[in-house]
Amino acid sequence: MINSIKKLFKNIDFSLFYKANLLLTLLIFFLFLLNNTGYSFGSFILLLLASISSATILYLVFFILLFIFRATNKTIIYLSATIFVITNISLIIDFFIYKIFKFHINAMVINILTSPDAADSIQTGIMPVVLFVLIVIFFIAYEVFIIKNLNKTEITAKEKLNKKLNKIMITPLLLIILIEKFTYGYFSLESNDIIAKFKVIPLYQPLTFNRISAKYFNYKPRKLAQNKITTDALLNYPTSKIQVVKNPNKFNIFIFISDAVRNADINEETAPNIQRFKKDSLVFNNHHSGGNATRFGVFSLFYALNSTYWFPFFNAQQSPVLIDTLIDLGYNFNIISSTSTSWPEFDKTVYAKINRYVKDDFDGSPWQKDEQLKKYFIDTLSSKTDKPLFSFVFMDAPHGYSFPPYANKFNASKTNINYLTISKDSKDVTPIYARYKNAIHFNDMMFGDMIKAIKERGLYDDALIIYSSDHGEEFYEYGFFGHNTSFSNAQTNSPFIIKLPNNLKNKVELPRNFSNLLTSHSDIVPTILKLIGVKNKSSDYSNGYNLFDKNFHRDYVFCANWNNNAIITNKYTYVFSNLPNKMFKNEIRDSKTYKEIHDARQIKSKLLLNAINNNKRFLK
Repeated sequence: MINSIKKLFKNIDFSLFYKANLLLTLLIFFLFLLNNTGYSFGSFILLLLASISSATILYLVFFILLFIFRATNKTIIYLSATIFVITNISLIIDFFIYKIFKFHINAMVINILTSPDAADSIQTGIMPVVLFVLIVIFFIAYEVFIIKNLNKTEITAKEKLNKKLNKIMITPLLLIILIEKFTYGYFSLESNDIIAKFKVIPLYQPLTFNRISAKYFNYKPRKLAQNKITTDALLNYPTSKIQVVKNPNKFNIFIFISDAVRNADINEETAPNIQRFKKDSLVFNNHHSGGNATRFGVFSLFYALNSTYWFPFFNAQQSPVLIDTLIDLGYNFNIISSTSTSWPEFDKTVYAKINRYVKDDFDGSPWQKDEQLKKYFIDTLSSKTDKPLFSFVFMDAPHGYSFPPYANKFNASKTNINYLTISKDSKDVTPIYARYKNAIHFNDMMFGDMIKAIKERGLYDDALIIYSSDHGEEFYEYGFFGHNTSFSNAQTNSPFIIKLPNNLKNKVELPRNFSNLLTSHSDIVPTILKLIGVKNKSSDYSNGYNLFDKNFHRDYVFCANWNNNAIITNKYTYVFSNLPNKMFKNEIRDSKTYKEIHDARQIKSKLLLNAINNNKRFLK
């Protein structure tokens, strides 16, 4: 074994080729440090060492993987070149993903990039594509250049250079790994602020001394919040059989959702039809989605559960209580979606039992699909109501800032925008926001036409109608862009407007000052089911509450995405990782400004315990 390793090291061409690529990858790792701000001299040096450490460890892994090809001079070079090109391209992609969204490539990103609907979710324009192609060409050219130079260089010159590089690189790199890991372990004992900056480094593997310090030195570091939902858990949902009164209220239900619409932009200028709809409805202004991305927002709306349940419910392909109850009550269904219901996988969760009622095969850009969606809704809407109807309409234009030429109310620029280079101070933010408002205005036109059709068919007065969104959208008002990047109001405060059937308007009790109460997507289903006549407590099947309970009150709402969870109160927003080995990434932020507050002791253990209990209540 030792002789084989020496033989691989003595493969001079491979050794030099390996080192040349390590130096290039190190430069890419250094690029990631540009995505952090507020360095002190000490923190910058530590992050610099951590970058070197991570790149070196990555190449040590490659060395082990390539060991089996140690005896093949040419094969190992070309195989290595392929691996290094793929690695460096992946790192560049990750760099731009982190620059925009503040997280690295993960399961969510892979899901997006490999989905059949990726084009609808990622609209980059021509310049990023050209840039990407040039980067790929550069990496390939770099490998060709190194190989050609190795082939034409004399063996004695290569041996001399390799010996020199071994002295300069091997021992220093090993020392850097040891120093960096032990330094990180020291800072992690106190959850030092420096630790939070390490998340910028891709593939970083932390080393902590928590167990050792507790076992051998009787020192227990201060722990932050922890939340873990096992994805293979069996469900206990609902906890009690759903029971309905003898003569339930079977009214028609229409739920209209516009993707990525934030409550702050629902006003007379952008959404006049929705504003008119508000006059007949109840408006909840302090309302939050259960997620800052579509998958988790829609899940929390239909299931009335915290979004961390997505994983076990998806594994079980469990239908929501809402749909199950409406099926039992003899409802007809009409599910119309501008985006595919197979991604996110709502066909295996929300619509698992009603897929035959789903229409989601529209063509074209998001606004064109929304236009077709509206026509389909109106064409299939019948004034006959032998059976009550549940209709869910999902529009997508705001998600892609998509609108037709005739709906350019806010004079958005027609030029392509490079989303990879956008930043808080970029001149592109204003035109992107104009496009976004145009898309909302266009969806408002679609909503107005569909409401008009409901009225013309005599269904409006006796129907329950809801307008909302799966999540919001941010344009650096709180330091972030898009959605799924933070739990700021811009990304979680969704509109929630509900019009009751006329015969129920005088039968509900509203809590005082209801429009400003903290409410959640998980409160929508308990409210609907209580109006229908479900006798169960909402806690039998949800994490939400009936909004028309005169004693309705929430201390917090729970919001989540793939990597993090948030407990949002009127005063603070607590953000914590859903993985126990990433507890050091916890944040406390002001809910209004989303500015970080550097005092972890302000987290209320009661809220955390309540959230953790809610996240396991429906698991066996």
